[in-house]
Amino acid sequence: MTQEIIRLSPDALGYKDRGKMKWMGMMLSDHAEALKKQTQANQQKEVLPKKKMPLEDMGAFLHRSYTHKKPVAIQLDVIKDGRYMPDIEGFVIGYKEKNIFIKLKDHTIKALQVEELRHIEWIDAAQWFEKYERQKPEMG
Repeated sequence: MTQEIIRLSPDALGYKDRGKMKWMGMMLSDHAEALKKQTQANQQKEVLPKKKMPLEDMGAFLHRSYTHKKPVAIQLDVIKDGRYMPDIEGFVIGYKEKNIFIKLKDHTIKALQVEELRHIEWIDAAQWFEKYERQKPEMG
């Protein structure tokens, strides 16, 4: 007489593990608090207006950023709550009509209208792009 061994996994019984989802409640409050502190720190910094650049000069910066993937800092000619907004840092990945598309450090894409631009300057590429160091194999 042989006995058949049946092994059932939780998946086979219909259990769906939510993985990281079950931890989101614990992380959400810490994340919200960190974002609030970051927003307050950004609001306390006073952003001074930079010299308004001619459209031709800004076009040259944007073209070079697009063709050579050089990072730029863009100040908008927009005042919010009585202050200029912090610079938008990234590089141009495209354009369409009067919009340019900037890829930010967090890999999100921001669309800006050309009429909103006030000043553009270069950012040091070594500081912008993350450097990866190769691990040397250990000699034993």
